[in-house]
Amino acid sequence: MSGTAKSDSGRQILGILGGMGPEATADFFRKVVDATPAAKDQDHIHILVNCDPSIPDRTENILGRGPDPLPALIEAGKRLAAAGATVGAIPCMTAHHWMDALRAALPFPFLSAFEELGRRIRSDYPQAKRIGVLATTGSIRAGLYEKHLTDWRIHFPDEEAQTRFVMEAVYGKHGIKAGNRGDEPRRLLREAGNRLVARGADLLVAGCTEIPLALKPGDFEVPVLDPMQVLARAAVDYCRGGRA
Repeated sequence: MSGTAKSDSGRQILGILGGMGPEATADFFRKVVDATPAAKDQDHIHILVNCDPSIPDRTENILGRGPDPLPALIEAGKRLAAAGATVGAIPCMTAHHWMDALRAALPFPFLSAFEELGRRIRSDYPQAKRIGVLATTGSIRAGLYEKHLTDWRIHFPDEEAQTRFVMEAVYGKHGIKAGNRGDEPRRLLREAGNRLVARGADLLVAGCTEIPLALKPGDFEVPVLDPMQVLARAAVDYCRGGRA
């Protein structure tokens, strides 16, 4: 994350670069609000949201089947900058593949969900050795987890489970991106997650912003971390002056 800036009022303004997908963006906004220790409206942080669902699919691009989303991501970031954002967050794990380019192209710093996730695991789960990740195929192919979570052994679903369970739960006809949060995507994700636990994962990461929308507390016998919840808390801390 590069240097910091503040608005003319001296307050930090969080810019959410969203739309990937819209429901995940709305859920992240709610997580930021819930993470804020506030007794009245004025205790909350200033938030700007650019929810642009026209940004090309990140997984499709990484797999070589779709256009580069970076120009649209930069354009969305410029809109946030023009509106006064002083720090950014992206409620899409796969879009972090372009984080370095966004940080270089835009005038405000970005908080990284991967960097914040690593901090949280070190502080709250020091005994964790093996991390099971439920994520899109794009995030997996991009090597984002191995790049950022180097202190742990990372387990992904095998190819069959990734296609039949994880990607179907997110992208399928009855998947989360189609507006379904019910039993079907939850069943698929539980099957994939339990297979990772059986292989030795002592911590699971809900590594796609849509996945926590379907899972429920207690779905697994090991802890499950939601990177977006971690990022939301970090954003609130940053904007309230708790982070340099």
